[in-house]
Order: sequence, then structure tokens, then C-alpha cells
Amino acid sequence: MIEELKPYPAYKDSGVPWLGKVPEHWEVRRLKTAVDHVNQQTTTKTDEDLYIALEHVESWTGRLLPPSGEAHFDGQVKRFQAGDVLFGKLRPYLAKVVRPKQSGVCVGEFLVLRARAAVAPFYPEVVLRSAPAIDFMNSSTYGAKMPRVEWTFVGAMLFPVPPLPEQTAIVEYLDAQTAKLDAAIAAARREIELLREYRERLIADVVTGKVDVREVAVQLPYEPHEEEAGTEEEEPVADELATVDSQEEANGEE
Repeated sequence: MIEELKPYPAYKDSGVPWLGKVPEHWEVRRLKTAVDHVNQQTTTKTDEDLYIALEHVESWTGRLLPPSGEAHFDGQVKRFQAGDVLFGKLRPYLAKVVRPKQSGVCVGEFLVLRARAAVAPFYPEVVLRSAPAIDFMNSSTYGAKMPRVEWTFVGAMLFPVPPLPEQTAIVEYLDAQTAKLDAAIAAARREIELLREYRERLIADVVTGKVDVREVAVQLPYEPHEEEAGTEEEEPVADELATVDSQEEANGEE
């Protein structure tokens, strides 16, 4: 997949360790110049509003997980619009980054980021969820038990900005390739589930006498039990110890 892609014709040093070299025609600017940090506090939620807490976002994928019940919150939450990027600032190594398609409210542990004109709305999401960006932001956290990263650091982070058409191409390519990978992962998980079901059914059928395994069992190759295998391994050691003891006794008599 990666092997089929070609490098850019020319590169330049970004001046940022986590970025390294970037294509020569890309800009590198601070994130706060590419997105707005929206901090619209509220204590209310309408029926149409989506409610997002940290536990509703799957790590590293940006998928919204279905809530376990009705949304209940005390105190203030943040309001966001459809298309805003929500970045989980608590334990940033979990990579809780999502771009909801519906407006709503979220807990205060999210940074609400809104793309400016020079940045496609979906581009900051894929950059901020990338492993190099997450590692960089995680290096600045404070608090041992509840590590957080704040907007002052995130906003000052240098951020790669390709031309708008290229941003779109990057996101479309990643969407297509990750969809294939997600489908392969889902198929593998389903196969594992089927194998587990078969294993449980096989054990149940054999131990309850639903199937006769006598003829098949006698044809199986002999495999010693763990106890037998352990005994066989221990015997040479015991013989060697006995020989050593005999030699020490003989030396003592001399």
C-alpha cells in the first residue's frame, strides 16, 4: 500500500523535530493561525443536540460510540457546530479526536477547534490524530494521575499546511485506505468469533456425549501431558545431581 506511493520532488526542513522534512511547497504555521479555539460555554442541551463525552469517542479512529443511556451532566459543557474538530486534552495519548457531523455539546475536556478558510475542515482532524502529533502533545502534559495538554501549547504547535486541493486529496486517500483496513479488521474479528463459537460447541458436544470420538482419538499422534514432559526433563538433571553427590563423597573419603 505505502510502497505504491512516490515521494515529492523536493523537500525542506520544517524546523520541527516531530515533523522533520516536509514537501517544499507546503507551509508550516502555528495551529492557532489555521484553526479557531472555540470556547462557548453552556449549561443546557436541546433535544437536537448531540452530547459527547470522552468515553463516547473511540481511540485512534474518531468513531463515535453509542451512549449507554441518556446524557446527564452537571455544570458547564462546551457547544460545538457540525464539522468542528474535538480534541481530547485529558490523557492525549488516547488520541480521542473526532469531527461530529451534528451540532451539540461536549464535556470541557475537549478542545473545540474550527478550521479557518486556508484549511479544509476535515484536514486538522487527520493531522491531530496522527501518531507523531499525539506523541508531541503528550510530551507537554502536566499532572501525574490526570495528565492534560492545554490550548496554549496545542495552539503554538507548528502545523503542516499543504494547498487546499492537496489537503482534500490527502484526506480522501486516507479515508479510502482506512476503510479497506477497517473492513479487513472487521472480517478478522468475525472469523475469530466464529472460531470461538466452534471451539465452545466442540467441547460441549464431546464432553456431553453428543459425538463419538473413540475411533478418531486412537489415530491422533501421542503427545505427553505437561506433567509427563516435565518429569522427562527433570530426570537427566536428577541423574547429574546424583553423580555430583557421589563424586563429592568419594573426594571426601580420599
